[in-house]
Amino acid sequence: MMNALVLQTGGPTAVFNASLGGVIETWQRAGVGRLWGARRGLKGLVGGEWVELTQYHDRPEAPLASQPGAALGAGRDRLSDEDLPAALDGLARWGIGAVFILGGNGSMAAAHRLAEGARAAGYQANGQPLRVVGVPKTVDNDLAGTDFAPGFPSAARCLAQTVLDIGLDLRSMAGFDQVAVVEVMGRHAGWLAAATALARANPAHPPHLILMPEIPLDENAWLAAVQSQVEQGGVCLVAASEGVRDLAGNFLTEKGGSLQRDGSGQRMLGFGAGVASYLARLVGERLGLRCRQMRLDTVQRSSRTLVSAVDRACAFAAGEAAVQVALAGQSDIMMGLVRSTGEPHAARAAQQGSIQWGVAPVSLREIVGHERCFPAEWLAPPFDIAPTYLDYLRPLVDGWQPDGFDLLS
Repeated sequence: MMNALVLQTGGPTAVFNASLGGVIETWQRAGVGRLWGARRGLKGLVGGEWVELTQYHDRPEAPLASQPGAALGAGRDRLSDEDLPAALDGLARWGIGAVFILGGNGSMAAAHRLAEGARAAGYQANGQPLRVVGVPKTVDNDLAGTDFAPGFPSAARCLAQTVLDIGLDLRSMAGFDQVAVVEVMGRHAGWLAAATALARANPAHPPHLILMPEIPLDENAWLAAVQSQVEQGGVCLVAASEGVRDLAGNFLTEKGGSLQRDGSGQRMLGFGAGVASYLARLVGERLGLRCRQMRLDTVQRSSRTLVSAVDRACAFAAGEAAVQVALAGQSDIMMGLVRSTGEPHAARAAQQGSIQWGVAPVSLREIVGHERCFPAEWLAPPFDIAPTYLDYLRPLVDGWQPDGFDLLS
């Protein structure tokens, strides 16, 4: 017999609970022991705030896998060396032999620290060492060791549709509205900002300019590009990552005031004045143009309306595979998603057209401390991305394409 604990950490996504559902359903099906969930992520792990999930059953009218958010509650905390004794004591109290940590870069670092700490302390449950398995999640898509991070495709699909609709609104009001800046998530990596390019039915359509953390912003050059686009097309729609920096390396959002930090030490960009606010002010003051500022904030990661079926299926499969490898005795690993166009993967998670995704373990030691930035070959500096990026992205969003539309004016 073996008991287990599962927790969700970091920001929620539209499919975060699908991974949780994969863990719960697979553990229950295995019937090897009791399963608990830690509330509020790493705080719950250390503080012992747990809820038993051994007998949990979905409500047919509201399946867990279709609910956005984090059913167990999440949070942005780190697992420090000082936290390890309390965490291990709590695990030992309930004979926990496996821990499943669902999250992004910080969560995988915590999973690796827990695995190493348990090993160093000689932790055992029923004569077996602790098994720690990570399940990937982040809308930023900056997690190494996986073709994509569950949560990203749904956020990308949401942004593509939303920017398409905003672009039509802006073009409809040409002559009154002139510029719009849409701020999207992405602290260090511009995967989501780049996804707004899906909204273009042709290269002339919005978004006209895309700003990403990978390319420091020359504000004067950008203002000139905005002015040129308005003169040529009447309007300019800009998609900007929240993590865009200026040439000196400063976050644009910090220019509106200092930022607080979360429990993991990161600046809380979403609680500052915002990139859209700063850029809109620049446009008004320097160009004298009317500029709307739009901050989609948590809408992009929480919308169930535009969820990607591939995303949800892969999220569930990653949770399912985590239980399977833990029961097989593996530890200190993350379940990465693998893309293939050849023979079906042994543990196929999803398929879109000729693209298939499987799930395979990757060592946490190999990915912790490595942030996955947007590839340089998919950048088109200074204000755009290469169309080849969309070949990677389209299968993830169920082949989504912009609808046809007519402007009769």
